[in-house]
Amino acid sequence: MNFELLKERALAAGIKEIELYESISHSLSISLFDNAVDQREESSTDVFAIRGVYNNQIATVYSENGNEDNIDSLIERLKGAAAVITKDDPFFIYGGDSEYKERKAESHDFKNHSTQEKIDLMQAMVNRMREKTDCFFHAQAEYSEAYSEVRITNSNGLNVHNSNEYATIVGAVVCQKNGEMKDSFDYKFIKNLSDLNVNEFSDKIVETAMSKFGADTIPSNSYKVVLQNDVVCSLIGVYKSIFFANAVKKKRSFLEGKLGEQVFGKNVTLTDDPFCEASPVYQSFDDEGVAARATEIVTDGKLNTYLHNLSTAAYYNTKSTGNGYKPSVKSGVSVDSTTLCLKAGSRSFDELLADVNNGVLITSITGLHAGVNQISGDFNVQCSGYLIENGKKGKAVTLIILSGKFQEVFNNIKELGSDLYYSNGVYAPSLYIESMNISGK
Repeated sequence: MNFELLKERALAAGIKEIELYESISHSLSISLFDNAVDQREESSTDVFAIRGVYNNQIATVYSENGNEDNIDSLIERLKGAAAVITKDDPFFIYGGDSEYKERKAESHDFKNHSTQEKIDLMQAMVNRMREKTDCFFHAQAEYSEAYSEVRITNSNGLNVHNSNEYATIVGAVVCQKNGEMKDSFDYKFIKNLSDLNVNEFSDKIVETAMSKFGADTIPSNSYKVVLQNDVVCSLIGVYKSIFFANAVKKKRSFLEGKLGEQVFGKNVTLTDDPFCEASPVYQSFDDEGVAARATEIVTDGKLNTYLHNLSTAAYYNTKSTGNGYKPSVKSGVSVDSTTLCLKAGSRSFDELLADVNNGVLITSITGLHAGVNQISGDFNVQCSGYLIENGKKGKAVTLIILSGKFQEVFNNIKELGSDLYYSNGVYAPSLYIESMNISGK
């Protein structure tokens, strides 16, 4: 859409400020069940969100038509929407920052490989998983590519642009032995197809599934626990809103009123980092056009700040942390994190197990969204994993319930691992927790 033409006509129509937010995306997904392709999907979108100030109110309209002949209609829709709004809340069309951090140039080889080559890659994964065990039942593989691009331009001088591109590979296997079935899956973000070691990735999935045979529950008790790095990512991810200023404002966070206080153990430092190299997504600005920056939320256990957008920053008389994001193009701006990074320790995963000596390793959590309370910090979730016996991973454990409080977990970390892992916007190591309650038999 021609922004200069949009601005000219909007100002002529009595709109005081105008902003154009354009989101372009393209995705490709191919899935394989055993050795047969069972799905291939490809989609592209180009959506415009237009915000404008009219009669001292701000309104937004959306369109997938960026043609010049649609501009007058959008302006009239915008004026009509603003005419019925009676809110007194402050609004912002941001003029921009003096500097935006640029991403290092990256190259991707996705477009250099045909669809058939991508299918061949998945078939090699399935074949490898089949070869690795005589208990093979079936396997799945999925390959996906994602490209996204955002541009924000407004009449206050903002003109910013950001794009991201990455691929994801997923593998899953089901193994059967003596009438018992066990499964496992894993996924990996890749910037180039050549980055993937098919054998190593597939072998790990099969080995995890096979290790679950013979799993049993354990007596209810308090145990020394190692939370595996991907479990830590899941736990932080489900509680991430406790750091959001809008949740604090609505009294939906146990961190309300605790700025400047010691809220976690002194070995806990947590940063929201939009430039984290482990993340496939790089953010140079948020969805309000505010320059993204790394924000150290917790330092040595002390709560420094909440994460803010422009609205919450005005409410708390502070500056936006560059965390104003939309769940989708057609949603309003809320608060969200980019990549929450928990500072690692110096102990390897094997050293953590050795330090525990005897305890429980948690490798999987289910029911997180149903079994947690962000207001109190309580959680009560089903888990599985392994006994830690004489400092080594031992017998598989299943049908156990892990319970506690988020704040207690992060106040009782004996040691942090060095094995950082990225998953769904969190980058964290494994943790050795001195004591956690586990319900079993």
